[in-house]
Amino acid sequence: MLSTCLLLSVVFSSCRQSDVRAAEIKVPAMKNQACAQIIVNAIGRQVGVQPNGISVDFGARMVLVRYDSLVTARKNLEFAVAEAGFQANEVPAKPEAVKALPPECK
Repeated sequence: MLSTCLLLSVVFSSCRQSDVRAAEIKVPAMKNQACAQIIVNAIGRQVGVQPNGISVDFGARMVLVRYDSLVTARKNLEFAVAEAGFQANEVPAKPEAVKALPPECK
């Protein structure tokens, strides 16, 4: 009986399949919809980002992302934004990516 209980507790407490979290990414240079679309596209290409899990707050210049932390890390999301040409929290924008941004996002 004890072994059956132990087995059931192991089965029901086995490894999690996902760990969905929310990350707030501050993007001070996000000025308009064109900039937001570049950022959303960069984040959306990351594995683990939830479908329809990206929302933009222009007033706060922030992007909220729902992602599976067992698949990707918050830093990966920040680096994706930085590689698109925008500072993301404390991660600076990649200079070569900033040069490639459309004029309305510089």
